[in-house]
Amino acid sequence: MSQVRLVHIKKSYGSHVALQDIHLNIAMGAFFTLLGPSGCGKTTLLRAIAGFHQQDSGEIWVGDESIGQLPANKRQVGMVFQDYAVFPHLSVFDNVAFGLVQQKCPAADIQQRVAHILNTVQLGAHAQRMPHQLSGGQQQRVGLARALVIRPKLLLMDEPLSNLDAKLRVDLRRDIRLLQQEFGLTTVYVTHDQEEALSISDQVCVMYDGVVQQLGTPWQVYNHSANRFVATFVGSNNFFTATLDGERLRIADQHIAAPQGVRGLPRCVAAIRPEKIRVNQALTGPGLALAGVLRQAMFTGRELQLSVDVAGLGMVEALTSPNEAMVALKPGDTVQLGVHGSDFLFYAEGDTGKLLP
Repeated sequence: MSQVRLVHIKKSYGSHVALQDIHLNIAMGAFFTLLGPSGCGKTTLLRAIAGFHQQDSGEIWVGDESIGQLPANKRQVGMVFQDYAVFPHLSVFDNVAFGLVQQKCPAADIQQRVAHILNTVQLGAHAQRMPHQLSGGQQQRVGLARALVIRPKLLLMDEPLSNLDAKLRVDLRRDIRLLQQEFGLTTVYVTHDQEEALSISDQVCVMYDGVVQQLGTPWQVYNHSANRFVATFVGSNNFFTATLDGERLRIADQHIAAPQGVRGLPRCVAAIRPEKIRVNQALTGPGLALAGVLRQAMFTGRELQLSVDVAGLGMVEALTSPNEAMVALKPGDTVQLGVHGSDFLFYAEGDTGKLLP
């Protein structure tokens, strides 16, 4: 069952088209992420749902209610902002209670609900503190608690972790996901961070230039990217020009089997994720066996990232589990790379070429 329906949403600012005919269905209880680079339209769409921006045309439905023409304060949505947006002159308790006071809830009800939500977000002991006495992560928890305490039909989050350091972002995004699941709350989340989107979402909507490029599960978006933009933006990828040679594809001076979907094209683009490339390991099936010169190696603890210069292909990025011998590799060393033909995805030529069957 759809909790949120966006029907042909369009929005322009002068000659700039920010949203081009967006049509989306968001399931009840889903964690739905809008992902894309700056200026792609994701925040504009979120703010249209919230009522902060009025769409030029189209309808916004939450459940069986059309909210697209309602003022923001009548839409029953909770909003968590990037910059915390806490009131500096109010205590933690009063910040969280603000929406309930505006709704004229009874004082006893406010006391009970605020105390409960503060304990839920691990701020129960800080109820009387002022915002300046809190860390950035704690201030963002205040914003989350304030959005949840009003029991919204829909929770909207606009890049809520972008101002936090890396470790805190990982910890807080885990907590946000746990809270969302505990409350069963339909959530629309905006981010430009691909790892963040993949790690916490039920559905990911990748946007670019005001257009939905792909909608799918994190697995689908990462492993079956719908076009070259998605394949480039979500994670890392290597792209090789492939030329049809009978029923085989030639890449540099080697061949792999040509899938049925590319056999009518003289050329296409073969894409391979860095982690799919075998480093100094023999291939166990048909594919490409490549030799190259190591230009850079970066050891990150759990991974070893290699940049290898391969004749006819240029720089190839590989990602592997490290061992002592691999970590000891130095620039200038010869490295053997292996790629199974079945691990490639194939795209039509062009920056936004579509995934070929």
